[in-house]
Amino acid sequence: MASVADEQINLDLRSHQKTVADWSKKDLADNLHIWAERFTLEFKLKTSVPALTLGRLRPTRYGHFRPGRNGFGLLNEIAINETYVSEHEYWRVLVTLLHELLHAEQEMVGKPGRGNYHNKEFRERAEALGLIVDHWGHTWVTPEPTPFWTVLEKYGLQVPKIVEPAEVTISTAGKSKLKLWVCQCTPKPVRVRVAVKDFQARCLKCGHVFVRADQPKSR
Repeated sequence: MASVADEQINLDLRSHQKTVADWSKKDLADNLHIWAERFTLEFKLKTSVPALTLGRLRPTRYGHFRPGRNGFGLLNEIAINETYVSEHEYWRVLVTLLHELLHAEQEMVGKPGRGNYHNKEFRERAEALGLIVDHWGHTWVTPEPTPFWTVLEKYGLQVPKIVEPAEVTISTAGKSKLKLWVCQCTPKPVRVRVAVKDFQARCLKCGHVFVRADQPKSR
């Protein structure tokens, strides 16, 4: 049950997605709508039923929220990368869904950053639920117990045993050729973008060398 008024066309779209017989994504769309309702209820999100779309986004984009109205005049468009869904554990998909719902909430009742920027207001709201989000939208989920994991367990989804923040989404900003490097500080690693291919530096806080964000971290 949404905490703000739903637009009828979004309700009709959700009903259509749940019942259309010749659409292979029907069950996935239905389940994502169910989880969106659960998150809205459990976290008291001030948002409405989204205009959910499933498709093949660019490889570095696991999902997105479109501010305002899309090309069909629909409000609160949330897109989920269907390729990402098929290749990752489902709880990671739900992290992405919650991330985008928080954008929708901020669009309605908060002060969104320019260009969907992840500002302080957004990051603090996400952190209160168990997600760590940086300025660029890179997202980590922290170990349990957190509100996010509690809700997943409440509705019967198996929770993985993680002992340090696990990166979930990577979203590159624009077409920059700068590469992202991270240290191993927890819960918030230091993140730097540099142009050199062989970046050699050590974090003075955690003592570990920086590694490329798209490569496995050393233990």
